Amino acid sequence: MSTMIDSEVTMRDAYDPASFGRAIRAIRHERAWTQAKLAEWLGVSRQTVVALEQGGPVSLIVALKAVSVLGSRIVVAPKGAVLSEVGSS
Repeated sequence: MSTMIDSEVTMRDAYDPASFGRAIRAIRHERAWTQAKLAEWLGVSRQTVVALEQGGPVSLIVALKAVSVLGSRIVVAPKGAVLSEVGSS
């Protein structure tokens, strides 16, 4: 599920590895990056990026680094919580 916060920010819900991978892929596409380019920035193989985007087994460090390199962040909230704004903490 995607939620528009304003005209420039889209929040994506991720409840499991597959939905997290879809979110990473969507963000990568928005930035017009190839899997190879993301892999280079992460210091991993393209196959690792494929696994990440498919919800496969990758290290937490690689997953978190992908979020950061793509200019995003993770917000941990209870399922069903309504996030009314994205602010810095």
